[in-house]
Amino acid sequence: MSKSDLLYIMNPNCGWCKKADPVVEELRSKGYKITNLDVNDTDDAKRSSEVKGKFNVQCGTPLFIDANSGNSVCGFREIDVLEKWAKGEKIPAPPPRPQPPQGAPSSILDILSLHKFRLKIWQEAKESLSGRFYADMNTWKEWKYSDIHEDCPINELPEYPSKRTNSR
Repeated sequence: MSKSDLLYIMNPNCGWCKKADPVVEELRSKGYKITNLDVNDTDDAKRSSEVKGKFNVQCGTPLFIDANSGNSVCGFREIDVLEKWAKGEKIPAPPPRPQPPQGAPSSILDILSLHKFRLKIWQEAKESLSGRFYADMNTWKEWKYSDIHEDCPINELPEYPSKRTNSR
């Protein structure tokens, strides 16, 4: 193995660290010397801050970093990726998280005006659909479907569905 100083910066309360622990143990069983730095321990936290500061690495836990070269992997990765890191290969960072859309409402007034705008659209759509519903029903009524079939159940214009009361 190389003369790297491989560090696994972790927090025992971190879910991703708990998932990474068996992977680190497997790498150790393959002969890689990896030192755990627990951020809850004062000395370990100091050393992890120094190494992260030296290489300008901004990452929470888990963080895998070579204290000599600065080669790092931020976050949990599978065994194959971490083994490449332990061998000294540069691992590309995962794609960035999507950012919120530009121009998103920033104040309560913007949010209220957006809600008013959405309400107005909803009201116009409801009115339009309601008018179309009654127009279609009038067409059926004028067509006198009941003249073709004597026992047609549509004898009068039904109420708009939102006006009905629940009889169940």
